[in-house]
Amino acid sequence: MVLKSIELFGFKSFADRCKLEFTEGISALLGPNGCGKSNIVDAVKWVLGEQASRSIRADRMEDVIFNGSENRKPLNVAEVTITLSNDSGYLPLEVPEIAIKRRLYRSGESEYFINGTPVKLKEIRELLYDTGIGKSAYSIMEQGKIDQVLSNKPEERRTIFEEAAGITKYKIKGQEAERKLERTEENMRQVEGIIGEVKRTYDALKLQSEKTLKYRQLREEAFHLELDIQLLRLKSLLEEKNQQETKLSQTLEKRNTIKLSIDGINQSLEQNMDLVNEMESKLVENQKKLYGIGLEKNGLENQHRMLAEQILEYETKLASDSTQAKRIEEKIQSLSAEMVEKSKSLAEFQRQIEEVEAHIKEFEQSVRYAEDRGKANQQSIQLLEGEIRNLEAQDETLRNELRVITDAIVSQLDEKLKESGYSYHEHLRLEQEVRNQLEEVRILLHGKANLLKDSLQLKDTFTEEPRRQEESKRLLTLALGSLEESSRKIEELIGLFQSFIAATPTFIDEFLSPEGIITQKREVDERIAKVLATIRSKRDQILNLRTENATLAKKIEEYRKNLEELRMNRVRIRTMAQGVQEAISVLERERRVQEGQQKSLQEEMRRVQDRIKEMHAKQEALDQKKRLLEREEEGIRKALSELEANISARNQDLVQKEKNLKTQMEQLAQLQSEVEKLQMELTESVTEIRSLYDNFRDRHSRDLSEFEPRIYEIKESPKDLRERLNEVREELKRLGGVNLMAPEEFAEVKERYEFLTSQLDDLRKAKEDLQKVTKEIREESTALFLDAYEKIRRNFHQMFRRLFGGGRAELRLTDPDHVLESGIEILAQPPGKSLESISLLSGGERSLTAVALLFATYMVKPSPFCILDEIDAALDEGNIGRFVSMLTEFSANSQFILITHSKKTVVGAKTLIGITMEEPGVSKVISIRLETQPEAVHA
Repeated sequence: MVLKSIELFGFKSFADRCKLEFTEGISALLGPNGCGKSNIVDAVKWVLGEQASRSIRADRMEDVIFNGSENRKPLNVAEVTITLSNDSGYLPLEVPEIAIKRRLYRSGESEYFINGTPVKLKEIRELLYDTGIGKSAYSIMEQGKIDQVLSNKPEERRTIFEEAAGITKYKIKGQEAERKLERTEENMRQVEGIIGEVKRTYDALKLQSEKTLKYRQLREEAFHLELDIQLLRLKSLLEEKNQQETKLSQTLEKRNTIKLSIDGINQSLEQNMDLVNEMESKLVENQKKLYGIGLEKNGLENQHRMLAEQILEYETKLASDSTQAKRIEEKIQSLSAEMVEKSKSLAEFQRQIEEVEAHIKEFEQSVRYAEDRGKANQQSIQLLEGEIRNLEAQDETLRNELRVITDAIVSQLDEKLKESGYSYHEHLRLEQEVRNQLEEVRILLHGKANLLKDSLQLKDTFTEEPRRQEESKRLLTLALGSLEESSRKIEELIGLFQSFIAATPTFIDEFLSPEGIITQKREVDERIAKVLATIRSKRDQILNLRTENATLAKKIEEYRKNLEELRMNRVRIRTMAQGVQEAISVLERERRVQEGQQKSLQEEMRRVQDRIKEMHAKQEALDQKKRLLEREEEGIRKALSELEANISARNQDLVQKEKNLKTQMEQLAQLQSEVEKLQMELTESVTEIRSLYDNFRDRHSRDLSEFEPRIYEIKESPKDLRERLNEVREELKRLGGVNLMAPEEFAEVKERYEFLTSQLDDLRKAKEDLQKVTKEIREESTALFLDAYEKIRRNFHQMFRRLFGGGRAELRLTDPDHVLESGIEILAQPPGKSLESISLLSGGERSLTAVALLFATYMVKPSPFCILDEIDAALDEGNIGRFVSMLTEFSANSQFILITHSKKTVVGAKTLIGITMEEPGVSKVISIRLETQPEAVHA
């Protein structure tokens, strides 16, 4: 991945829209001071999410918007876009290019985009986690930041190491887990507080409920005691009434006996007297009938009144039942509507579960594909390594052959020279000819030696550049020693030729002929070059396969984390769906209960209506019967009148006889008086019985006749019942005020208390899970950090020695027992100095130390691109040369963008970008692409 371009509009001095395009390798930004070069660095930091205006050299964020010049008006918006190539899939988006844009308006409104889609800053940060790219990462190195890295407190120097270790995302996740843990603990405290309050209400209502239940029990007992007392009173009154009726009947019989006795006395009377007696008998009979009719009429009136009262009671109950039925119907409709809503929610949860399971299957397939691909790559690596070992063996054989040929050249030259013996002039000619041939050999050998020296100088970077391999260093070093020794020998021979003038051209032709030893050496060189090229090609393939395996491992880890999150989400949704399903079941049960109540109530209402009809029919029958009795009573009264008139007429004839019957008649009158008295007593008894029924109905809204069968089940005496009733009333009085709704309220509070207790248990389980996640994150972060720290520490020592030409440098943890919080100390010992803190180094030494730390970090985890803003300012020419050499090596795997004033630093750049200010206050961009090699640019 490389930075392809930076596009600016309205950002600081870049008033016009301009685009800076970069290539792989090294690009250099050039321009005079104050032309806007550092604004490019600020723009990159800003688009990557920098929120501190001071970090981009502004008092407030709105200051980054072009504020106008002498010839231009201020703009109202600033916009920066960086485009990154993503052909290798370095970033987790399946697109070849990723454009990150930030836009700011003067109103303070800020916008972020990824490939034109509006996003949040958090999404950009998550995209760039652990890539080395970011506003605080080591992808942007400024002179001020170098001083900051070297001068910061050890605890504040961890950022670079954390980014290289790839624990930034773990650190963010750990912080999120800790925040969730804090929120969970706060929720637990709140729930515990609520439980405490509910528990107090729970305990209070529990006591009230028990008290109310006791009250209801006593009330029920009091009712039954009063009922039994009233039933015993009814029993007494009924018995008294029966006695009165019996006594009345007996008295009437006595009166009739007396009359019969009078009839017996008057047997001698004439037929008129008999007729009088007969008429008197009829009179008595009719009076009895009239009395019976009166009693029956009273009974009918009482029954009619009772029926009217019952009809009123049933009609009242019917109205109450109708109101209740309406409420039940409304409740059923409400429950049905709620069930419909719950069913919709359940269907939505089912859809979400199916969607999550589809994602789980996709990620599982991706994991299996990545694992299979990784295994295939590992097998290919093993095959390639075997082929490389065979090629290295061939290379060793060829180099041995090369040494033999080189030694043979020197030996044969020496031998041929000793055998030569020509004339002086011939010697001069041969001397010049051999000198030319030997000079060609010396140049050839010297060129090979230079090539091997250059390769040896770059041996520390062979693991970074695919074109060079670490395994070649030993062979190249041996070859170098052999060629240099041969070159020295040949140079000695050339010296000898200045004093030797005896030679023959024959052996020189032999050396240079197609079958000669020089030609053999050239063929061996070509074969070695082919073998080395093949080895480099194989190693490139291995490097590519290992890179792909590393990428696959990251993807597998990411897929598995996504799988875990999806599975947890599936469990959560299923739990919610189960809760909805249970709620639907509860609603269904409640609806069935309500429907059952509705059905029972409707049946009860029909029964009441039927009962009312029956009572109305009974009333009509009673009225009809009463009318018949009234007609019968009228007839009897008429007959009585006729009899009394006849008796009166005949009594005038029987005056004398009546005197004789006076005594009997007095007795008869006495009995009549007793009859009337008994009739009055009987009427009072009937009235008291009716009053007893009425009072009971008024107090309890129930008919005493319902409980008449209990009369013969009562074993206690009225006295015992009254004593117990008084005791019950005293207990009710001692209970005092009672909350009659307490049992129902207690049931509701109990349900809420149990729900809150369940919630608290869930929160405790969530707390344990979060503590476990936090621990796992810390352990993983510690392992990754220590691994990166150790690699950077070793690399830092090597880079320091290379840049300083010796010396040593160390990194130390200030608190090894707490790795994730420990600071990092930097100690440096340039050649000829003692080991000391970096704060005591000179400016150039500090800059070179920072460069060593930067490249040491790059060896562990190279950033795809790096912007270096005048970090070479404090370096002398010698240090700049080493810096450029190292930069050139690292540019094979990373892209570098330099802002510099040093011509020597610019030598390695492929692209030059000039920043000028042709118009005051407005920066302009000029780009030059250099296709030649750095040596040509330098020339």
